[in-house]
Amino acid sequence: MALASLRRLPLAAALCLGLATAGCQRADLSQQTKKTEARICTELTTVNQALEQVAALTPTSTVGEAKAAQQKLEQSIATLQTSENQLQKLRVEAFRKVLEGFRGEVAAASANKTQTLEQAANELKPKALAVIAARRALSAAVQCEEPAPAAPSKP
Repeated sequence: MALASLRRLPLAAALCLGLATAGCQRADLSQQTKKTEARICTELTTVNQALEQVAALTPTSTVGEAKAAQQKLEQSIATLQTSENQLQKLRVEAFRKVLEGFRGEVAAASANKTQTLEQAANELKPKALAVIAARRALSAAVQCEEPAPAAPSKP
C-alpha cells in the first residue's frame, strides 16, 4: 500500500506544478487581454477622430486635406484591426489553457484506480464548469450563438 502511495507522489507533484503554472499563465493572459482591450479603446478614439476629420471636409477643402484625412482613417482602422486580431488570439489562448488544465485533471482522475466513478465525477464537475464558462466567454466575445443545453440522458 505504501509503495502505491509513493508511485502516486510524483504524479501528484507534477499535477500541482502544472496547475500552478497554468494559473500563472492565465493571470498573464488576463493582463495581456486587459491591456489589449485598453489599447482597442484608445484606437477606437483615434478612429473616431479620423472620422470627424473626414466629416469636417468641406467643398472648399483641398485634395491634400482630403487625402490626409483618408490616410489617417485607413491607418487608424488598420491599427484597430491588428489589435482586435491580437485580442482574439489571447481569448482563444486563454480558453486553450483552461481546456489543457482540464485534460490534465481528467488524466489524473483516470489514473487513480482506487477512485470510484462517482468520486471522479464529483471531483471533475466543478473543473468542467470552468471549461464551460471559458467556452461561453469565448463564444460571447465572438458573438456566437449558444447551443441549446443537451437533455440529460436517462440511466
